Amino acid sequence: MRKNTIAAILPVLFCILSYTSFGQNCTYQWAPQNSGVANQLTVVKAVNELTGWTGGANTIVRRTTDGGSTWVNGNPNPVVLAGMVNCIDAIDGSTAWLSTTNSGSTFIYKTSNGGANWQQVFSSTQTRIFGLKMTDAANGFAFGDPISNIWQMLVTTNGGVNWQLSPNAPAAANTETCLPNSFQVSLPNIWWGTSLTSVYRSTNGGASFTSHAANVTGIYILAVHYNSEGIGFSSSITMSKSTNSGVNYASLPAPGSGNIEAIQGEGQNFWFIRGNQIYRSTSSGSSWELVFTSAQSLVHMDFPDAISGCQTGWAVGYGGYIYKMTGHIVATSSNQNEIPAAFELKQNYPNPFNPETKIEFSIPKSVYIELKVFDIIGSEISMLEKGELAAGSYSYSFNPAELSTGIYFYTLKTAEFTQTRKMLLVK
Repeated sequence: MRKNTIAAILPVLFCILSYTSFGQNCTYQWAPQNSGVANQLTVVKAVNELTGWTGGANTIVRRTTDGGSTWVNGNPNPVVLAGMVNCIDAIDGSTAWLSTTNSGSTFIYKTSNGGANWQQVFSSTQTRIFGLKMTDAANGFAFGDPISNIWQMLVTTNGGVNWQLSPNAPAAANTETCLPNSFQVSLPNIWWGTSLTSVYRSTNGGASFTSHAANVTGIYILAVHYNSEGIGFSSSITMSKSTNSGVNYASLPAPGSGNIEAIQGEGQNFWFIRGNQIYRSTSSGSSWELVFTSAQSLVHMDFPDAISGCQTGWAVGYGGYIYKMTGHIVATSSNQNEIPAAFELKQNYPNPFNPETKIEFSIPKSVYIELKVFDIIGSEISMLEKGELAAGSYSYSFNPAELSTGIYFYTLKTAEFTQTRKMLLVK
């Protein structure tokens, strides 16, 4: 298949079972990837399913645009960056921002060419920048330790070329500081954790803030994460849960021992990192199960924003270790009482379609299947399903949000049956 075709199209494709809610019928696997370095990786940014950035000790920066099959040097000309990479954000495989600390100073850098060159856009000897979030290509936030009891919440409106202290930056309590990765910006909401195990919260894009006790044991808030319904978690040595976007927190039992370093998730599905282990809940934290154990301790994890269908993302840590989580839908027969008499791939409907169409097929026995979508020149643009399915009839929704008008093909393939049909997208 042609990688350039996939890279251009796949991020905007998604498939979900037509009768399932977000994440309920997904199964997930964590697999190691070759970062190409042995240095500690401290932070990772998942832009989408294919594009990610990671950084760490000795200003290591790595970048992928092929889903992690290859991680290339994102700092091949190391004459500008200095220190430990604390946080990183990116909007694609070319444009990214990161912060470092080095010899008592902190810096923010920007690249517009995939890391071939980095430009220093901010420096300070009075604070440490530990959080970065660009809400679009022009606007963003940076978060740092207080100066004169004022949190250093910086803002940019020109793509990170210039940063200014927000006039709405809240006051900090004496001795309050923060740590990397304890921030979340999901406008209009903003959260960040502090050394006094409290969490600052804004519901109006940073115009005002309130501080709330997070009800955890530990010295620092190490991670915070909330879903779109306002259910979220904060963590230190222990974890707490909020069901009202961070106004109140209740202590929450969590398996494992040691610091809880990262939390991610959406819907009822959440993951957290503790030491070299990753745990998952499918019930908004009511219970957790161990789903992966790494060779060394992990320190950060990130999933793409507003992804549809099954989640994906990366986790990074000591020794240059990087792991990717991928998921696929575990389909369920639409009628378990009726076993189809033969293999069949039905014509999608509606056809022509815009923006969504349904693809249905039937299999008369348990079998390994692949359901793929191709463009008119035969390049694969989406794998809708791959794996062992029980006998039954299945229905999938296909919504290629940004594909152009044209003819596309979908194929059902098993060891003993292959069928292809044509569909037309009209915009």
